[in-house]
Amino acid sequence: MKKSIYSFLLIGTLSTLLLTLNSSTNGPGGNRTGSPGASGSCGSCHGGGSFFGQNKVGIVLPGDTNFLTSYTPGAEYELLVRLKGTSTKMGFQATAILTSGSAAGTLGTAPSGTNTYMSGSKMIWGHTMPSTSGEWRIKWTAPAAGSGNVSFYASAVFANNNGRDNGDQVVPGSKTITEDAANNAKSVNVETVQLLGNPVQEAIVFNEKVSLLTVMNMQGKVVANAAQTDRCDVSLLSPGTYFVQVINKHNAKQTFTVLVK
Repeated sequence: MKKSIYSFLLIGTLSTLLLTLNSSTNGPGGNRTGSPGASGSCGSCHGGGSFFGQNKVGIVLPGDTNFLTSYTPGAEYELLVRLKGTSTKMGFQATAILTSGSAAGTLGTAPSGTNTYMSGSKMIWGHTMPSTSGEWRIKWTAPAAGSGNVSFYASAVFANNNGRDNGDQVVPGSKTITEDAANNAKSVNVETVQLLGNPVQEAIVFNEKVSLLTVMNMQGKVVANAAQTDRCDVSLLSPGTYFVQVINKHNAKQTFTVLVK
């Protein structure tokens, strides 16, 4: 009889431990981003370790690595969480909110190893599998004109891989960006951008700066992009026909067909 009781207790203990480990690995759920109104951060459970962790969060142009300081309403970007440290097992939760505290913009389909879900009025993006690279990206579409500042929050865990919550390091991260000043006024659908020269060899040049510039090949794949500029380097592109989409100072989209020689 005692042996049966001990076996039952052992099985129960192991089941609880496995459930705990699985929950930690798959992320805590809820809102642990450290943002205003969140249920704390990852530090609510993890802590006690040091892995020289660094946590950066914000938006970048698709495929780029440079964090932006402003956004164009309705434009598409990538929300990037980048962790650096000596840990080989990292996780995160992130969100984007307006000054009012409500969700800012919309998230695209969650990439492998992550998921998105609503927690109250906020959209949460977090890991479902720990990462060794410490970098995650997801499509983010900026909110409508007049939304104002957007703040990104991410809470990161640098784990010691002991299967428990102790001995881990938690590092908060946040970044606030502004809405492009040109979009604070009512948008006007005016096509003011002109292409200076076509065909081109070294660079695509316009008569004025654009908020966002995207170059796509005939298959629709983005091959180059830039922001807040009047030109884009295409010297490394193969000769051929490309589509160039820009968002001008009036927040109007214009599309050009360019021949690269």
